[in-house]
Amino acid sequence: MSNSPEAMRVKLYVVPNCPLCTSARAWLKDHGVDYVELDVANDFGAFRTMYKLTQQRRVPVVEVKGKALVRPSTEELEERLS
Repeated sequence: MSNSPEAMRVKLYVVPNCPLCTSARAWLKDHGVDYVELDVANDFGAFRTMYKLTQQRRVPVVEVKGKALVRPSTEELEERLS
């Protein structure tokens, strides 16, 4: 179960025109991380999922294996995704 593709998938929760979201997206792409992007401003289901996971509204949020990083630093991303 924990090794299924869905369990390993990285999710990036963003809003449009967010510079921090753009930076997180670029970092993931630059490091070859396969991820799914969810726009919480236009998808209430994605927002609800993000809120249940983090209990807050700040973006970007990177979810890895059910654990969330809110506005992660590059060091946090490297540590979680290594």
